[in-house]
Amino acid sequence: MAIRRMLRMLDDGLVPVALGTVTTLALAQLAMQLPFVHDHVSATIRTRPALAVQTGTPPGLTGASGSVMLKADSAARAANVIVFRNGVSLGPFTTDEMQILVHSGDVISFRDTRPQGPPVTIYVTDGASDMLYPVTGETVSLGGGTATASLEPVSFF
Repeated sequence: MAIRRMLRMLDDGLVPVALGTVTTLALAQLAMQLPFVHDHVSATIRTRPALAVQTGTPPGLTGASGSVMLKADSAARAANVIVFRNGVSLGPFTTDEMQILVHSGDVISFRDTRPQGPPVTIYVTDGASDMLYPVTGETVSLGGGTATASLEPVSFF
């Protein structure tokens, strides 16, 4: 009996609220079909200032730096890969690993001097503990027809 009484109270309270909500939505949609209402709402939206979105690196992170460890699956095939930081050559792989000092916003890219040669995969094996990108485990593949590749821009927490 108590459950039925509770359900009846819920029905008595929630059904009118639901019907009122549906009615309000339907009336708002009908009002928007009237040209003068639609024009007024559109004009109001156009005159409101847009929110300014701030882009860039927060001031505290402009000097953030760290290192990224890159590892190639083959030192012999990686010898044909030149590594770039922000378009400046850091040279080719001399072993199967290379450590690069990076700052926030830096872009690490690669160019295979023999793109039609055998494929080589380069892995990000380690990064600074506060580095958001590139992530450990990220890979790029070159060779086999692919001449260039790059990692996401360096970003810190």
